[in-house]
Amino acid sequence: MPKTSERIARELVNHVIGGDLDEGQRLPAEHEMVAQLKVSRSTVREALRLLETRGAIVVRPGRNGGPVVRRPRAEDLGEALTLLLQFEGATMLDIIQARLSFEPMIARFAASKIKPDEVDYLAGTVDAMRADLNDHDTFLEQNHRFHAMIAQVSGNPVLRIFTETLKSLADGAIVGIRATAERRDDVAGAHQRIVDALRTNDPDAAERAMHDHLQEANEYWLREYGPLVRQQIRWVH
Repeated sequence: MPKTSERIARELVNHVIGGDLDEGQRLPAEHEMVAQLKVSRSTVREALRLLETRGAIVVRPGRNGGPVVRRPRAEDLGEALTLLLQFEGATMLDIIQARLSFEPMIARFAASKIKPDEVDYLAGTVDAMRADLNDHDTFLEQNHRFHAMIAQVSGNPVLRIFTETLKSLADGAIVGIRATAERRDDVAGAHQRIVDALRTNDPDAAERAMHDHLQEANEYWLREYGPLVRQQIRWVH
């Protein structure tokens, strides 16, 4: 049986979803929840702490503060997943191989659904990446946006969330890897080939281009950073 605080937390989530509450909207104050739910203040606080750790609310301090709706993000899952993967002894190589198994399928799904403005968005990330190949932060940001958009276009929320979560771990920063300017240019070229396939709405070509991109990345990381990608993932900040 779930604890009372867990049950209250689930009821609050159902209230948010069922009431179609937007991010930033305030929930009832603690004393109102105590009266409405007929539970102790400590139980309400424990339920709110649980929701806050899950990224479903933000508890703002101060006189006009209180619980506020927040929409959980895929990156919220990243820290919990990193901890789980550390306990499982997973490595960066495991993450790369996992992406290789399902991201080509996502690109295939996206090819039949993608719209011209979405293709233009992807092309824009390639242009931004190429604009300054020495800018590491821009490279990581545009790389993330590229893969996230394809996952979103695929129309499958499970694959989208899983892709975005793994992508937040798979840029190599977690084990100390930084891409060279030459490597960033290679990635931009691979992304462009994926964009070209998506622009023609060709599922086979999109799947193949994504597979080739990730397979080449797998081979590059093993060749250049073999010891690092074989290290166990650590839960770090």
